[in-house]
Amino acid sequence: MKIQNERLKKDLIIFDAHCDTANVLLDPQLSFIKREQSHVDMEKIKEGGLNAQIFALWVNPAYSPYQAIKKALLLYHILEKKVFLPGYGIKVTTTIEMGSVLRKNRLACWLSLEGGHIIENSIEILEFFYSLGIRSMTLTHSKNTDWADSSGESPRWDGLNSLGRKIVARMEELGMVIDVSHASDKTVEDVFDMTSVPLMASHSNARALCDIPRNLPDDLIKEITGRKGFIGVNFFPVFLKKNIFDQASKNVEKYKNEYQNIIQVNKKNPDLINKAEWDLFRKYVRGTDKIDVNAVIDHIVHIADIGGIDCVGLGSDFDGINSTPSDLIDVSCYPTLVEGLTLRGFTAKEIRKIMGLNLFHFLKQFDR
Repeated sequence: MKIQNERLKKDLIIFDAHCDTANVLLDPQLSFIKREQSHVDMEKIKEGGLNAQIFALWVNPAYSPYQAIKKALLLYHILEKKVFLPGYGIKVTTTIEMGSVLRKNRLACWLSLEGGHIIENSIEILEFFYSLGIRSMTLTHSKNTDWADSSGESPRWDGLNSLGRKIVARMEELGMVIDVSHASDKTVEDVFDMTSVPLMASHSNARALCDIPRNLPDDLIKEITGRKGFIGVNFFPVFLKKNIFDQASKNVEKYKNEYQNIIQVNKKNPDLINKAEWDLFRKYVRGTDKIDVNAVIDHIVHIADIGGIDCVGLGSDFDGINSTPSDLIDVSCYPTLVEGLTLRGFTAKEIRKIMGLNLFHFLKQFDR
């Protein structure tokens, strides 16, 4: 589907806050030009009109405590090798640079760290990644770190501990975006208590519509947006509908013993654990209900209702999820989302904000 409304098409910037394409590109057989099973590649980017993307360097917590940095650097290298050096995308660290890249009709590429375990408890390593052009970091992923609690586990620190506060303070000093997706509610509250900077939840949904710890409650949506923060809506059906989450959870129980056996056999080999977890991850969504783009729009509507139209945007999680809405299967389908927003009554100005301008203006606050 092509964007037919010329008034809407004019000046439309499509800017997504989170994808895991770097991990997919680690496969030596795959390129960034065209990949049959991909969510993000140049062919689909051109078809869907994507202009800018935050590429996450996601490292499975299984690589902690001593191999996470190496894995993150491999991901950085693969983006340089397959995306930046061939000229398919250009790395940017400010919205000024991004504007220049967009004027050249090129893909503007931001970089983030997904999971605070990657810095291995070291502020110096955090600073090193910043020097490479990394401009945001999620404090946790699915596991607690040694300094912050995740939404995916029982609390260990009741939020941030003293080291966590030091890391967050250094991120604020550097002008590095603090990304609270995956963090526990208490961790987010602790961040609010110690800093006044705008926060980002790059790929999180509304708990009021899908009641799971991974999603944001309304009070945190209000706090994030009250500080001129940004929330990117995640396209993963498991985070969009509670009944799908429940169906996937039953599959998790079904394959639990298989998972534990794999971990036990390969506990000293994080590469094998990582592969096995992804294989099992695919099984978790088998037989779950199908949804369409309207499930994504429902979360956009709710977050905008709670926090205002200027706070919400895209956080697809493409190439990091194993199922998608039926009509939003990759970046080529962004015109479908635009059409859906139009049908739901959003104005052209509001759609431009949701599709990219909100994220652009959020990041502009961090230009240095």
